[in-house]
Amino acid sequence: MRPFIITILTLWTFSSTAQTKLLKIFKKTEYINDNIYRQTYDTLILTNPLIDIFFFKKNFYFPYYLPDKFIDEKYKNKKISVWSDQKGKKDYKLNWEHTYAYDKAGRLTDYTYSGCLVCSAFPYNYKVTYNKQGQVEQLKNTINEKDCFKIYYSDKGYIIKLEKYSMDKLETEILVVN
Repeated sequence: MRPFIITILTLWTFSSTAQTKLLKIFKKTEYINDNIYRQTYDTLILTNPLIDIFFFKKNFYFPYYLPDKFIDEKYKNKKISVWSDQKGKKDYKLNWEHTYAYDKAGRLTDYTYSGCLVCSAFPYNYKVTYNKQGQVEQLKNTINEKDCFKIYYSDKGYIIKLEKYSMDKLETEILVVN
């Protein structure tokens, strides 16, 4: 009887965890001068079906520079500044700043990093564009107009494709295959 109960419990455990996990395949295509340079496939097991921009940053390190969140209603129509060392001198040689601008709905419209001379981190200023559903549709670095990310969604609201453009040329594309 004991082996029977152990077998039943084992099967029950595996069947219940299998239902909560989802297997997704991603195709990453890299381009050089509009020609395909490399295509790779990556299979990930997801415990949460939500594929958002933070999922891509966590799993593909892409886009690398993202704020913690895109909507914060307490900052409606505000621009906030956060210095790395709040008590330190506000000097870009020794300290660096993150700036966030929000619209009337509390959506992030711009996020900026001043750069860090000591740590050799370059500045950026990303402008955020939203689609009609309120989803992030584009992130464009306005400092040098070099980097731009375009995001495409399914009818269910999940990201199905993420593209990175450099100098208006497609550089990298990540596509959710299934």
